[in-house]
Amino acid sequence: MSIQLTDAAVIANNEVVGVIPNSVSFTEGFGEQVVRAVSIGGGKVEQVYARNLETNFGTLKFSLPTTPENVRLARQWKTNGNQNVFQIAGSTPEGTVTRTFTGAALCNDYEVPIGTEANIEIEIKANAPI
Repeated sequence: MSIQLTDAAVIANNEVVGVIPNSVSFTEGFGEQVVRAVSIGGGKVEQVYARNLETNFGTLKFSLPTTPENVRLARQWKTNGNQNVFQIAGSTPEGTVTRTFTGAALCNDYEVPIGTEANIEIEIKANAPI
């Protein structure tokens, strides 16, 4: 029986970051594909497959509790442009899933909510992860 990945570690620029549980997600950077039809006569079609290279970026999303330290971190990541490196790791007894995101940029204009259960939502775009 498989065990669900739930305990993700996030490391940003060699610094461990405490994230809200169940908030970490990523994409592999394969981008989007389009399948179109072309008519070949007689009511038949063939596929034309294309990769949209404009979407070939890895993404990483997670939430941080609103603390002065996390506000500082988010500001630093934003200031760094695309010079950040993020790593994630999740493990179970079956194995470990790790990804490294280079050329990483904090792309969203993140909000800093203030409240008892407030979180900063982080959205990173980067080179396809390795």
